Amino acid sequence: MDDRRLAFLLDERVLRVEGDDARTWLQGQITSDIHREAPGTSTYGLVLVGTGQVLADVWVLDLGDTFLVRSASAVFDELVARLDRYVVMEDVELEPTSLSVVHVVGDGLELGDGATVTDRVGRPGVDLLVEDASATLAELEAAGFERGDEATFEALRIAAARPRLGRDFGLNTLPQEAGLVGAVSFTKGCYFGQEPVVMLRDRGKPPKRLVHVVLEAEASPGIAVTREGAEVGTLTSVAGTEGLALVKRRALEAGDLRIAGVEPRAIRVIE
Repeated sequence: MDDRRLAFLLDERVLRVEGDDARTWLQGQITSDIHREAPGTSTYGLVLVGTGQVLADVWVLDLGDTFLVRSASAVFDELVARLDRYVVMEDVELEPTSLSVVHVVGDGLELGDGATVTDRVGRPGVDLLVEDASATLAELEAAGFERGDEATFEALRIAAARPRLGRDFGLNTLPQEAGLVGAVSFTKGCYFGQEPVVMLRDRGKPPKRLVHVVLEAEASPGIAVTREGAEVGTLTSVAGTEGLALVKRRALEAGDLRIAGVEPRAIRVIE
């Protein structure tokens, strides 16, 4: 297990949501239940399109009367536009901020202002929401933290089977297909895009499933997963000989899958 003290600058942006109706309005926009968490904590959830596929995954920090919503920079503008479209008569204000997100794993970090516990890579971690990322990273390095690069982050999150937006899931996937059921509340009431997700739970099975695979040799993302010579999926993320792949459910149930022509050493469905 990698137990280094690491600090990562994430490619994310932060949206401030506030107003008298912010809590009830936001509850109707994301899949998770923000009412269940205490102020000062973060909730992981999804923002869906009307047909139930994932537009963005978000971490929502509850500050009582204000919420800070973090999401990938690649979809941030589209996310804000989508949320703004559904502010109708509510007292809600959306304000993109200049905050950066630094994720820290390892012992020796005290929670303070702008810090909130999250699990990004399968290890206890903390998100720091800061105005000056360079200064924060310098302080962390002086305190004994190592600056983590993209390859290290990928290796950790793939080993922990943590799907990543834009690589393992997105507008072509439903939450159940990408192993994101833990980000969905089936008891909190209505939210945008809910109906297809609930119907799939009650009446069907996901057409595809995201799996964690252990390979015989290193491979590259985009390689086809095959069964009896037919393409049945795609390797979506890889770090060394571990990866994630999106595979048709029926082919997965039938077995005898190949990646780069070789049977994986292990396949595990991400629930």
